[in-house]
Amino acid sequence: MKPQRPPSAWESWRQRQRFKRRWIAWGSAVGTAVLALGLAFWGGFPAWLTLGEKGEALAVKLGNPEGEDLPLSVSALPDPSMQAVLEAQRHSALNTVEETRAVPEEPGPAPAPKKLAVQKPATTKPAPSPTPTPVESKPSEQPPQPVVTEKVIRGSEKGNSSELILKPQGEKISQNAYWPVYLFMPLPAKLDAGLLARVASNKLYSADERKALLLQYYSKSGDGLVRTNDPDLPVRPALWEVLESAGYDVANADYKKGKDLTPVVITFELGIPASSNDNPELRQVHLDQSSGNDQVDEAVLYAFKKSTFANGTGQVAQGRYTYDFTAPK
Repeated sequence: MKPQRPPSAWESWRQRQRFKRRWIAWGSAVGTAVLALGLAFWGGFPAWLTLGEKGEALAVKLGNPEGEDLPLSVSALPDPSMQAVLEAQRHSALNTVEETRAVPEEPGPAPAPKKLAVQKPATTKPAPSPTPTPVESKPSEQPPQPVVTEKVIRGSEKGNSSELILKPQGEKISQNAYWPVYLFMPLPAKLDAGLLARVASNKLYSADERKALLLQYYSKSGDGLVRTNDPDLPVRPALWEVLESAGYDVANADYKKGKDLTPVVITFELGIPASSNDNPELRQVHLDQSSGNDQVDEAVLYAFKKSTFANGTGQVAQGRYTYDFTAPK
């Protein structure tokens, strides 16, 4: 039996934060229930709150009984990596251009030249014969072929660009969820000394919590911060979000600065979904062209496989994804 690996410092930190947030959520839920029961016994409950039937959300009347109904819900806070992904998705969507185009038909084989039947000359002078005429054969009628269309989705993020091609019947295929690729790239080996002081709080975490997360993987040295641990792919979005908010230039990150990275090309298939409410299976994912850096390839593949699609063609669809490390041309 393979021995279990002791939890890393990052995992222990996440467990502590998850435990703290769970207690906060439970406390909020209990407090809301006590307040609702108190109002009910007091007698002023119907004018302020309306309890729906079983399974419905608690509705809060704003201002008066005829006010707007807003659902009141208590949910656990997302972890920092998921929060970073959601925030980056909102910004990436603004830079996406989508178009559907017809695929040009491939030219068929050139028709064979027509041959004329010519008599061989005889030893004696032959009698004049009429000029032979070519025999033309009528082309066989074929049923019209369905029009093949491609959907092309172009995007840009942090100095990089991407192109996604989906076919056939591109108007019936779409990408439902896109995970920003740059959030999973290798982290810089060194950071300037002043960056740690620029780490600020956000809506969910204090500045000290975010600094503590960064120091799980970086150590202080005489000339700044040096990476001592290589974070796993799921952890990287939270760290990139901390670096970017502290002023790090993500568009010119170390993983590509001064390096001649080739665009990553991935081909794949989309299966036929079991129902209209299901996502098609992403299968036959293949790295057709490498960037020249294995860690970069791994990051692009990991982020791409997180994507979800829709396939309404009734058949297996094909796709091609290209991630370029230069800005859109």
